[in-house]
Amino acid sequence: MPKRQVVSHTIDSPTVTVPGSKYLANRYIALAAIATGTTRLSNLPQNDDIEAALEAISQLGAVVTDIEPGVVEIQGITHYSLSDTAHINCRDSGTLSRFITAVASNLSSEVVVDASEQMRQRPMREVSQSLRDLGVSVDSNRLPITLKGPIKGGEVELDTSRSSQYLSGLLIACLKAETETVLMLKGKTVSSSYIQLTKNAIEKFGGVVEEVSSTQLKVPANQQLKAADINIASDVVSSSYFMAAGLLAETSVTLNAFDFDSPQGESKFYQVLEKMGAAVERHDSQLFLSYQRPLSGITVDMGDMPDVVPTLVVLAMFAQGETHITNIAHLAFKESNRIVDLCDELNKLGANIDYDEDSIRVKGGQTLSLAELSSCHDHRLAMSFALIGIKLPGITITDAQAVEKSFPRYWEFLQQIGVETQVVATAS
Repeated sequence: MPKRQVVSHTIDSPTVTVPGSKYLANRYIALAAIATGTTRLSNLPQNDDIEAALEAISQLGAVVTDIEPGVVEIQGITHYSLSDTAHINCRDSGTLSRFITAVASNLSSEVVVDASEQMRQRPMREVSQSLRDLGVSVDSNRLPITLKGPIKGGEVELDTSRSSQYLSGLLIACLKAETETVLMLKGKTVSSSYIQLTKNAIEKFGGVVEEVSSTQLKVPANQQLKAADINIASDVVSSSYFMAAGLLAETSVTLNAFDFDSPQGESKFYQVLEKMGAAVERHDSQLFLSYQRPLSGITVDMGDMPDVVPTLVVLAMFAQGETHITNIAHLAFKESNRIVDLCDELNKLGANIDYDEDSIRVKGGQTLSLAELSSCHDHRLAMSFALIGIKLPGITITDAQAVEKSFPRYWEFLQQIGVETQVVATAS
């Protein structure tokens, strides 16, 4: 299991341009697969999740052409019936497992959707049952799933209290349904900004989702999506690591091509840091963030920006006072249990972090000591834990290759801003 150690840092007011958003890319890839014509995607992030997504739509009949690094063209599916059963491996991508199951529901031939052993543990019941209600044959509520469409449409009730990906996947699936679809939402919808991200992506391809009420969405039948030419905005979650790095090093950082207008909740993370005491300036598409004084603990609802919670917890360990993070129950269903695993690992350092099923409480300013931290095969934990090395040189992260899921060049980017890391040899 690869280990990486943070050796030292010389961070001094770096400027960073972060690769394109994998959240946007995943949506654009799924929509391009069911659009008519050839879609061109530029600034496409290069990581394992995106490779898996491109491979998956190819197996469903889309044609993917690599133009140059970070640029692909996708010709949409022309025949929604395959001669043989398609076997799709989502690898470690929970997002893809939901989205590709939705796209595959449009095919009249059999498709098997599978993933890594870890992803097989993640819930799929809401997606599976909803697709059954809409006329798709689905054999299981967990991966691997064998399904056969086409999707008919109709009315379906969906519990969105655990993950917004269920709803995003269904919105994409139902664009090609044979009849109109009405989605009735129950429970408190988590990560609602990601739903808006999906709606915006659908609009780029000429698709329509009608909001009947706050709990009811209508998707017109058999929509003819049109190919698009899209330059993908920088990833706002990946940006969070460089914001935190600048503050931990007590310097400033400038982020280029920052997507201030993104509906994704994580795009407002800099506002959380501002409340903690960071100085923030906006210049067109540049975000300038600087350390002015020790950060202060705050109480904050992170329900709409779940993927930056690990970054915030790491910062909170070095802030003054207590930070209370609320409305995060859905973090239990990520690549790891991002409440339990995150806190238990950090407490190995001597941190004082308490948690329950919906919140985390961090008491800053504790005396920390070196320990090996496991990423728990979670890219967000691996990247956040590495930042601790700015304050605690010598910190070691096991299963460090987890960053390849979303940001395979992460260690290279840290090197560019002045954070030195090294691979630690493991006993064979």
